[in-house]
Amino acid sequence: MPVEYVFRKPTGSPADRGAAPPRYRLQDGPAGMIIERDVPVPVRGGVTVYADVFRPAGEQPVSPLIAWSPYGKHAGPQLPERYPDGGVAPGQLSPYTAFESPDPVYWTARGYAVVNADMPGTWYSGGDATFLSPEEALRGHDLIEWAGTRSWSNGRVGMSGVSYLTSSQWTIAATRPPHLAAINPWEGWSDTYREVARHGGIPETYFWPYIGERWGFGTGRIEDLAAETAAHPFFDHFWASKAAPLSRITVPAYVVASWSDQGLHTRGTFEGFTAIGSCTKTSMTSCCSVFPTAGSW
Repeated sequence: MPVEYVFRKPTGSPADRGAAPPRYRLQDGPAGMIIERDVPVPVRGGVTVYADVFRPAGEQPVSPLIAWSPYGKHAGPQLPERYPDGGVAPGQLSPYTAFESPDPVYWTARGYAVVNADMPGTWYSGGDATFLSPEEALRGHDLIEWAGTRSWSNGRVGMSGVSYLTSSQWTIAATRPPHLAAINPWEGWSDTYREVARHGGIPETYFWPYIGERWGFGTGRIEDLAAETAAHPFFDHFWASKAAPLSRITVPAYVVASWSDQGLHTRGTFEGFTAIGSCTKTSMTSCCSVFPTAGSW
């Protein structure tokens, strides 16, 4: 049964949050890092999403790490500024790090590329914004295939990121992009109804209304999660479309959880780890939200 979405106007314009209109440019970064800003990537439905690509200098092809996000690929305030008690020290992340995304300086120095993409309908990316929907997942699939076929790519694509950037890993990986080699879900829900909108059937009245507004910066139509939640008080086909089909995920997964927020990230990450169909999966329980100090796909 197809899902019918309700849309609203954006929370605000990208410029309200410091995002300049897209303009492709090639820049030199620190320690030999090459930066491509506002790379237009065509995805299905005639939609263009914009991505920033950070990659090591040199001719050797590397593995891309995808960060698919509604929060804006322009870096903006860092975690220590947003959450001073969050355990991330000032200066621990480079100024190129987008919210809850891998640090490009760290990863390019270790032979990876980082691709920060603004998901459809958010910021300056085209299309309508729908969140953790089948349509969004298929467009994320297309971005992975694009990254896997670049001249600077070795064809083995990974995904990483926290919260929404984990939740989208579940949904996109379930579409089985051929170039996806591994995922790194780092705390994020896998069932939007049970772990966000309705904890154990109880309406969530603080975070869910807030986060729906925060995801809403763009130039087009934004999915009206508040109106849809009111229209769908019980789990139905609408909410099923926002619960990742976890058994379809077969790529290796390095899954990280914490005990910090129980119903949201903790339950979602453990449920994801338990239910994915991957033959190779490693779990780590942590009490913080910083990226691993080492790893390879």
